[in-house]
Amino acid sequence: MRLIHPRFWPTWILLGIAFVVTASSAVWRQRIAALAGRYSGILFPRRTHIARTNLQLCFPDQTEQALKQQLKDTMTSTAEGLLETGLAWLHPKRLKHLETEFEGLSHLERQPGDPGILIIGMHFATLDLAGALLSAQHPFHVMYKRNQNPVIEWVMRTGRAHHYPAAIDHTNIRRVIRALDRGAAVWYAPDQDYGPQNAVFAPFFGHPAATTTAANRIARITGAKVVFLSHYRLNTGRYRIVIEPPSAPFPSKDDVQDSTLINRHIEGAIRQAPEQYWWVHRRFKSAVDGRSNRYEQVEP
Repeated sequence: MRLIHPRFWPTWILLGIAFVVTASSAVWRQRIAALAGRYSGILFPRRTHIARTNLQLCFPDQTEQALKQQLKDTMTSTAEGLLETGLAWLHPKRLKHLETEFEGLSHLERQPGDPGILIIGMHFATLDLAGALLSAQHPFHVMYKRNQNPVIEWVMRTGRAHHYPAAIDHTNIRRVIRALDRGAAVWYAPDQDYGPQNAVFAPFFGHPAATTTAANRIARITGAKVVFLSHYRLNTGRYRIVIEPPSAPFPSKDDVQDSTLINRHIEGAIRQAPEQYWWVHRRFKSAVDGRSNRYEQVEP
């Protein structure tokens, strides 16, 4: 009953609007996203500032004009990604009409007795939509971070239940290990800054970034097969989902080495479609010598 408490009514109203908007055609989703990208500085000033800061750090050689265009493209893609997420959660049956290119599906195949598969993902705008499309081919569990708003949390869990056998809280490592020991596939994205605890500073676009060591430790403990997952929205209206093995032996006995390998894979995927990455997260909020103030600076 607490989900219908009056203090959550604004959230329910927004979800009702989202239900209608995300049911629109791809053309209309693109138009809405383009408007959001054009006026992101007004609509989402904080997230726009975070994205701009990240793009300046990771692509320092571009001109101011190129940066502005990249920021606009990024915020447009982010907005479209939110609409795609709504499509996956609120209108799951509509996904069967989407055209998808899969590469490397064979890497998710296993024989009885084989270890589970740890799918190392990354936060691109197409995350939830691509995950749902892939899980329809090869079911897998997902790890996620709980939302503090119980209504949004309920919608997230209900929406993902349409596509995945289970959604596991990212702090519940024991449950992940049990799933892998049973031979399941589990998706986990280690490319967010959760702070320096249980993390190492590994290079990401030339800057030290706090990178959780959970994926490394899980792989060592379980002996799971490790693959990388990347996904893209194509200009043709199709989606491309790529599964590939690590470019070097993984895991090793060195967390910095393993986290560096993970970040290198993520960098490679980002360079194929920089605007589709989730730059609105504070990837560099932690610093080697303490908390970074990069995102607290006010833009002129």
